[in-house]
Amino acid sequence: MTIAKMINDKRKHPRFNLKGVHADVIISNALSEKSIYLEGNMVDMSYSGIRIKLLSEMPQNLPDSNVKIVLTLPSSGISCTIKGAIRHINAESEVGLHYSEYHKENEVDAFMFECVKQMDTSH
Repeated sequence: MTIAKMINDKRKHPRFNLKGVHADVIISNALSEKSIYLEGNMVDMSYSGIRIKLLSEMPQNLPDSNVKIVLTLPSSGISCTIKGAIRHINAESEVGLHYSEYHKENEVDAFMFECVKQMDTSH
């Protein structure tokens, strides 16, 4: 069963916590032809950013990079692709990303709507 909840804090946008959302993280930069592929699970997300718990350690000393995240809902298989920038990495292999102005806002809106629907059906 998928468990979802809204996290109340003092942020500009409320964060959603939806268990079981798979995240593929692709990190690329202009100085290298190689991309880094990582997998993880969404911890929480809002309309401006996302936190992901990686299944492996984040490589050290990453140059300025473009980040693409593909999220997939566990029950419906609906996916969403988000572009952004890494804002923080903590010792527990959690990565915080802020969405860039280049992500498809309507796709994020549709995905967030699906998250809310999952929240409603999990109660």
